[in-house]
Amino acid sequence: MKGITTVLTSPGEVDQREYDITDPVAGGLMMKMIRANVCGSEVHILHGNHPLVSTGCVLGHEGVGRVERLGAGVTRDFAGNELKEGDRVVATYFQACRRCPECNAGQEQLCRNGYAGWSTQADIAPHFHGTFGTHYAVGPDQYVYKVPDSVSSKAVSSANCALSQVYGGCETGDIKRGQKVIVLGAGGLGVCASAVARQIGAEVFVAEMTANRLGKALEFGAHHALDLSQADGSAGRVELMREATGGGADIVIDLTGVPSAFSEAVKSVRPGGIMVSIGNISPNKFTEFDPGLFTRSGVQIRASIRYPANVLGKAVSFIEATPQFPWEDLVDADFAFADVREALKAAEEKKVTRAGLVIDED
Repeated sequence: MKGITTVLTSPGEVDQREYDITDPVAGGLMMKMIRANVCGSEVHILHGNHPLVSTGCVLGHEGVGRVERLGAGVTRDFAGNELKEGDRVVATYFQACRRCPECNAGQEQLCRNGYAGWSTQADIAPHFHGTFGTHYAVGPDQYVYKVPDSVSSKAVSSANCALSQVYGGCETGDIKRGQKVIVLGAGGLGVCASAVARQIGAEVFVAEMTANRLGKALEFGAHHALDLSQADGSAGRVELMREATGGGADIVIDLTGVPSAFSEAVKSVRPGGIMVSIGNISPNKFTEFDPGLFTRSGVQIRASIRYPANVLGKAVSFIEATPQFPWEDLVDADFAFADVREALKAAEEKKVTRAGLVIDED
């Protein structure tokens, strides 16, 4: 039996290639993909800006599928639910090897082998190392969670990156009820962050340069929308955010992926507050920074890369518990699997909040 996956052939170029579908490894499983979404990380990868996922690797890390075959020894998901062929599941896109210093320190989201699967060349079996394919080979060190019957595939398709990433980021920021939180960036992660911070009980301000994205964040719980395109340059954007929050937010979550926004985020935090950096993931991109002002501010900067693997289970439960948020609408543009290039382009041009690839939806 053969399947198809999407391969990065050179910066800016992808190809869909056919490979044999192999048996799952012991402790793992083979998923038949239902849906996959285009995360902002895919745009970085497309242009060669990921340190590990490079030319010859497959694209895609967010999505949902069905168990096609279970590997030896697999009978339950990571929450203890019985697992069988045909069940819908989501999986962490990274692994936690539990055998490196970071995992041993309880920081499995920093596992130094986290991308061992995703960064493997597509020509190397089991080939289906990413979600932009008909199948997805899940290894024994990836956490897998069964999707409740009450949650649709489209609603849960953003759980294993967008929602889990910001759920973990909100935990990193230690958000508390009554605090003022700026969500900087209103893409898929920003929309999800608005929902999580709102449910915690924070007053949520979403700030974005592309004004047509702000409405979606308001639908997902943000109290205030800040159109940064109306501000006069960097200083104006900082002033707008500080004025809106009465002197700076308790927590700013930077999701932009824009290096210059990093400094703006730090300056938009009140003295003694916290800035959580999530969006800037591409190495060797630089920004001016004032260390003296930073030191005097007492602001803490906390990095949040990936998320503790068990957060994915929390994210699935969060979707199930918050039907007041239109989770299906987070994916606001669907594309056929063959139209992956168009989906990537729509995401890159910020024409959509989240572009979805419909691969094999019932």
